[in-house]
Amino acid sequence: MRAKFYPFMLGALVAAGIGTAHAKDKDKDATPPEKQISKELTPSLQAAQKALEEKNYQAILDATAQAEAAKADRTPYENFFIAEMRVQAYVGLNDTPHLIDALESELATGQLPEAEAAKRERTLTQLYYQNKDYPKFLAKSDALIQKGTASPDVYTLRCQASWSLKDWAATDTNCKQAIDTEEKAGKAAQEQVYQMLVDSAIQRKDYSSYVDYMAKLLQHYQKPDYWTDYLAFLPRKAGFNDRLSLDLYRLMSRVGAMRGGNEYLEYADLATRATLPGEAKAALEKGQSQLAGNPTAKQMLAEATKAAAEDQKGIDKQVAEVSKAPTGLPLEKLGEAYASYGNYAKAIELIQKGIDKGGLKNPADAKLHLAVAYLNAGQKDQAEKLFQELSSAPEGVGELAKAWLLYLNQPA
Repeated sequence: MRAKFYPFMLGALVAAGIGTAHAKDKDKDATPPEKQISKELTPSLQAAQKALEEKNYQAILDATAQAEAAKADRTPYENFFIAEMRVQAYVGLNDTPHLIDALESELATGQLPEAEAAKRERTLTQLYYQNKDYPKFLAKSDALIQKGTASPDVYTLRCQASWSLKDWAATDTNCKQAIDTEEKAGKAAQEQVYQMLVDSAIQRKDYSSYVDYMAKLLQHYQKPDYWTDYLAFLPRKAGFNDRLSLDLYRLMSRVGAMRGGNEYLEYADLATRATLPGEAKAALEKGQSQLAGNPTAKQMLAEATKAAAEDQKGIDKQVAEVSKAPTGLPLEKLGEAYASYGNYAKAIELIQKGIDKGGLKNPADAKLHLAVAYLNAGQKDQAEKLFQELSSAPEGVGELAKAWLLYLNQPA
């Protein structure tokens, strides 16, 4: 997944206010010596100030160049004054590269008051980003973070900068920091931030993190493509058991993440193998538009339709028989069959009885089926409670439970 580049749009630069340079003796008396402009520079800098008032920006640059030529051993304040004039000129000319140079020179003089210097540091940081000088931006923004003066948008830009540099480890770190900053403020980060975090995992071939990051993305931005990618990679999570493939297809079908006719065929085949012809029939019917003209699908649908009709005729008679079984597995399986025919009340009853009876090889699977039955029955609260209980279950059950919770708690 590739995030789009959104350049930072620099707002108006508010220049630090500085007084007019005075060269007359009477004014010098009231000005500290270290803040005085020498007579060699006074004419040129007065010309620069006049040009600033007239918004003649090129004249400012010409005058400051003359000032530099007039005296080599300038004081820090004189260098500051020259740099400030140039800052004003380059702002007016909308010349970002030279504005950066002027701001660097100005800050290097150490003449700005602390609060004003902090403003200029933030402006310079933004300009580095705007000029796509990402290494300098990252270094400068890191300094702002250490000082505690970074604005929330800086974290987002650090994510974008490291992604643009293809530094995937830094992208991972910086995007997480941007997300944490926004979420602590009670809101989601920009969608692109989650996208870049996801991309960093793909680039590092860290598929386990990819699944986790897709879950973060879906928590705030739910789109069919995101669901498709998320669920396609879910089985790559460590320990995910293949026996849950049918359960995965159930969720994929529910959220619209099926990628084509072949997946509907696979879904139907898994349901058939699980002796759930009703579910196989429903899967093939749902994928009919993508399976039109497919002879295999046509044959499978005919077989599933016939088997489901036969199954439904005797399903009620099986309840007494499976209730006598030494374990709860037959009860649970029959509950799944009732669910496949839309009888969710009976499905809930039998699956719960199967769980209570015990002897199940994979009791967490049965609870997952029970939670889905509750959801299909319209009992969202009960379903959510069960999914929450299962969210740390092993072998992929917990991952599926968390995925169902994402679906249940879609952003408005």
